[in-house]
Amino acid sequence: MIDYQIKHKKNPISNLFPFTLKFLFVLFIIFTSPLFAKVSLVASISDIKYIAEQIAGERADVYGMIRGVDDPHFVMTRPDFLVKLSEADVLCVVGLDLEVGWVPYLQQQSRNMKIQKGQPGYCDTSFGVKILGEPTVMMDRSMGDMHIYGNPHYWNDPINAIQMAQNIKNALTRVDPLNGEYYEGNFNAFKKRLIQVTKEEMKKMEPYFGLKVAVFHDQFVYLASRFKFNANLTIEERPGVPPSVRYMDQVISYMIAEKIKIILIGPYHNPKYAEYVSSKVPGSVVVTLPVSVGALDTTSYEDALRMSLQKIRDASDKSK
Repeated sequence: MIDYQIKHKKNPISNLFPFTLKFLFVLFIIFTSPLFAKVSLVASISDIKYIAEQIAGERADVYGMIRGVDDPHFVMTRPDFLVKLSEADVLCVVGLDLEVGWVPYLQQQSRNMKIQKGQPGYCDTSFGVKILGEPTVMMDRSMGDMHIYGNPHYWNDPINAIQMAQNIKNALTRVDPLNGEYYEGNFNAFKKRLIQVTKEEMKKMEPYFGLKVAVFHDQFVYLASRFKFNANLTIEERPGVPPSVRYMDQVISYMIAEKIKIILIGPYHNPKYAEYVSSKVPGSVVVTLPVSVGALDTTSYEDALRMSLQKIRDASDKSK
C-alpha cells in the first residue's frame, strides 16, 4: 500500500508543463497575429518620420532615411536604405519631385512591390496639400533645380503637416486595417495639438504681419504664407546654382531700398552668399532656421516650428 502511493504520487512540478505549454502557445498566437504584428514604415525626411511616429505609435517601426540637417534635394544613398526599403510595408515621401534624385532609384532597387507608386504601401504626403509656386511657364534643367510641380517645402506649414498626418494615417490603415481605429485616434490627438500650436504662434506673430525678409533658397514660402510675413526675395539666382555677384548686388540694392534686414537660410546651405549680402546691407542679419525636425537640436515638429518663428521675431526686434 505504501509502495503504491509512492509510485503514483502526483508531481506538482511536472503538472505545470501542460499548462505552461498551452500558455506559451496562446501568447505565440496572440503576438504573431496581424493585430500585434508591427508595420515597417520608411520615411524620406525627418519631419515625415516624426509625424509617422505620432500616428503609428507602438504599432509600427519607423525609420527615417535622412536627418534634419541633411539637404533632401541631394542625398548620398547608403546600403541600409535598401535593406530597410526591401522590408518596408509603407514608404512615405514628400513628393513633388523633391527626392527625384534618390528615392525612385532606391524603390526600384529594393524589389519591393508593396512600396511602388500606385501600391497600398506608397504614401505621397503632398496629396491634398495646396501647393504654392506652381510654374506658369515651361521649364527645363538649364533653369536650375526647378520643381515642375510647385514648391515642395510644404511641411513648414503646420496645417499642411495635419494633411500629411492624414495621408500617413490612411497608408497605415491600408496595410494594417485591424488597427485603423488606433491610427485614427492618434491622428486626432496630433491634429488637435498642431491646431493649438498654430493658434498660439499666430497670436505671437500678429505684430510681425507683413514683415519682409530675404531667403537664400525658396523654402520658407509656406511658413510665410501661414504666418503672414513676406519671404519672396531669394539670394539664389537659380535653385541649386551659386548666385553671381551681379545678381547678389541686385538683391543688396533691393534690400536697402525696401529696408529688409533679415536673411533666412536652412542649416544645410552654405552661408557665405547670405553673409556676403548681409555685409553690404547695414543692420541686416543672417538667421538659420531649423527647417526640419532634428536640426538645431529640435526634437519635435512643434519645437522646430516654435524655434523658427521665435528666431524671426527676435531678429526683427533687434533690427529695429
